[in-house]
This record gives sequence, C-alpha cells and structure tokens, in this order.
Amino acid sequence: MNLTPELVRSLAHDEGFDLVRFGPAHPGEHAARLEAWLDEGMHGSMSWLADWREKLVDPARWARDPKSAICLAADYGGPPVDLAGGGRIARYAAGRDYHRALGDRVRRLRRRLEREGVPHGSIDIGTDAIPILERALAVRSGVGFLAKSAGVISPDLGPYLLLSELLVPFELPFDLPSPGSCGTCTRCIDACPTGAILAPYRVDARRCISYTTIELRGSIPDELREPQGSWVFGCDVCLEVCPFASTRGRAATPGAPRPDAFLPHPVVEHATLVGLVELDEADYEERWVGTALRRATRTGLRRNAAVALGNLGDQDALPALRRGLADVDGIVREHCAWAIGRIAPRDTSLDAALARETDDAARRAIATALARR
Repeated sequence: MNLTPELVRSLAHDEGFDLVRFGPAHPGEHAARLEAWLDEGMHGSMSWLADWREKLVDPARWARDPKSAICLAADYGGPPVDLAGGGRIARYAAGRDYHRALGDRVRRLRRRLEREGVPHGSIDIGTDAIPILERALAVRSGVGFLAKSAGVISPDLGPYLLLSELLVPFELPFDLPSPGSCGTCTRCIDACPTGAILAPYRVDARRCISYTTIELRGSIPDELREPQGSWVFGCDVCLEVCPFASTRGRAATPGAPRPDAFLPHPVVEHATLVGLVELDEADYEERWVGTALRRATRTGLRRNAAVALGNLGDQDALPALRRGLADVDGIVREHCAWAIGRIAPRDTSLDAALARETDDAARRAIATALARR
C-alpha cells in the first residue's frame, strides 16, 4: 500500500471536504465527560446514547481495526434560513439531508482509498449516525477546539462545521490539536434562549432548542415554548453570536458560494409556517423525502410551527390554528391551543375546543390559553 498522508488529504479535498486532519481513533478524556453527562440524565429521551455508551467511549468495541481516524469537516456557513412569513431553520438542515450528502462523499473517499490499496471492507465510516464521538475525535485531531457551547470551532473556518470520520486500520501521523480557544468569551452562554448551556462545555440537551424541535417526541415543556421563538428545526444562536462566525469561513464572506449540498432544498424554500401546521401525511411522504427535517417527524414539525406562530403573534395564522384544534393528533391540538392563547386568547374557538377535548395535555393548554383573557 503506497498511501501517503498528502494523498489522503488530496483525495478528501477532491470530495469536497474543507478540513482533513489525522488523529487517534479513541475519544480520550472526552469519554469520561460523556459518561458523567449521561449519568446526569442530560441526554433526555435520546436513549440510544445510553444504549451506545460502551461503543461511544471505545470504538474498538464496534469498529474492525481502528488504528487512526481521518477527521473531515465541511463548512456549511451561509446566510440565515428564514421561511416565508417567518420561521427559522438551522443552516445545516436547509438543504439535502446532510447524512446523505456527507455519507455519499465519505463513501466515495473510502472507495478511492481502497483503490489505493487499503484492504476492502477494513474502513469504518462515521457521519453522525453510528456510535462515535465525532467532536471528540475532531478536537483530538486538530480540526478545531472545543467550544463552550460543546461544539467544535475551527480557527480557520469558524463554527459552522459538519463532521465525518474514517476509522482506518493503519497508522497515520497525527496532527497537533488546535491551538485556539474561546478565551474569556461567554457569548454563546449569555445568548442561549433557553439557558441550555449551564456552564462552559456543559449543555443540558433537555433545554436545547435543537433537542426540543428535533429529538423530543411529545409536548414541548411550557417554560421552553416562548424562548423557542420562531425556530422550527434546530437553532443557530450559539453559532451566530460566536466571534469566529463573523470572521472565519463562508459565514463571514458575503456572497461566498455554498456547495450544492447546502443550498436550500426546494421544499424548504417554499415552506411556510401555516403550511407546516397543516402538513398532511401525503405531502410529508412525497415532498419532504431527502430533507433533514423529517427527523423531527410530521407531528414534531407541526408542533414546532404552531409554537413559532404563537411567538410571532401572526393573526393571519388563526384559521389554520383553529383547524388544528380539531386535529386527530393531540400534540398538534395542544400546541395550536397554546399558540391561539398567545395570539388571541378571547378567540371563541378555544371555548368550543375545551368542551370537546379529551386529551389531558390539550385540555390544560386550552385552559391556560383561556386564563390569559
């Protein structure tokens, strides 16, 4: 096998990765941080993290022969993604599902490495869908440094990074860890709408808007709905306020072209909050395939859109929200009631809804809305 580090980097850059670094295939001291975080229950309902605990802290438990990690990063920075009439989506989720977009790139890179002599089937891939501590490997390899928001910041490209890894069965010369740091900056902690960043490097996922809009199934806690603002899927606040975001990478370069994979998907470009509240099963299954937003589920997207409309105070959304009070989905009824209570608590649709409602959570939401009169 005649595979040099320079050739690996060149092949990875050819596949569209902006950063290529080599490092250990083990998360090191980050493993203990994960275990403490899990023990505190800060992963919320993301039970797979606890189920994967042993594999996350030791890739040798699932990977074939992890000697080194090729850590890859793609800069997805760009302008905010705003829906027509209001509503926001995290930048990384606006285009084609990043699992697919990055997965295609990484699989092509693996095939090219195999053509260079790496034994077929000996390379394991990580793209946020297998038990691997991506940020830990990225930090250890020098992709960037650990942010106080628990993300990764590249001193060269900033914080808008999507990560991927190849765990390979051979030794590569490890890159040095990044010399950067957040220093005394606490902008992300101060700006977090829900107070999810409890302290530097310590995030309670249960309060994070990315968790409540994407991973949480069921009702969004009452106290987190107003701080959620108009976010429908994910949140970029801790990235937007980061000083590195305004001075590094594509986000800091007005007019910089974005890779096709990160351009807004047509269905996202034409989406509206009212349309999301009324999103039907056929539309969801036909038009939203291939987007990251499907991760939230149809119920979750409708729920999130209702909360956003309530926070925006959009009077024009009342007809759709009233129809939502009669929806078959109790989660949708509950959050539509909350939104109407924010926009027009004297709306008589609430009285009629309370009289027929049988779901306890929805009844409480209607009663709370009526109490705002």
